[in-house]
Amino acid sequence: MHKQYLTPIKEWTLQDVRLWSHIVFEEIDEKWVLHQCTWLEYIVKIKPNIVVVDNHDRVLEFREKWLPVIHIDQHTDMRPVWPEWVNVGNFLRHALDSWLIPSVKQVNTEYTLTTLDLWIFDFENWVILDIDLDFWHPDMSIEQYQKTIDITKKLIKKSRVVTIATSPYFLDQNLALKLLKDLLK
Repeated sequence: MHKQYLTPIKEWTLQDVRLWSHIVFEEIDEKWVLHQCTWLEYIVKIKPNIVVVDNHDRVLEFREKWLPVIHIDQHTDMRPVWPEWVNVGNFLRHALDSWLIPSVKQVNTEYTLTTLDLWIFDFENWVILDIDLDFWHPDMSIEQYQKTIDITKKLIKKSRVVTIATSPYFLDQNLALKLLKDLLK
């Protein structure tokens, strides 16, 4: 069973990103345990090219078509799309299958991020950077936190579109806001 509230969109600043106090996402898992999540009060568009969302399946509406994606996330988000249900676990597969994007570079480990060939960014504004803040979840055991933040900041500056998901189901949202500020300050 799945019940979800769709967050409204505002054009604001980083300082305006805040959590909402209401439970807006509920799911009963396979063991019949109810999970309740709160998330952002609003989807926030910062500057012309950065969008902060709660769940990744909302980013498709902010993307330019046919730009390659660099996906920084601990999950691939490439599950099969069936029956025509786009969600946080398959939105990238949907984007590829629908020809919205030509390719995805998966970055789901600290090693992959810290060894990414940054020379490919000599040409600015040709990529979508898709960041899921759960990449920095404490269970990921990131050993070079500041280095991963610094590399991601460089990628943000070079990208045409940046989408950032706070991932309320996988990451404490107060930690997500701290990570967001580290990336965008």
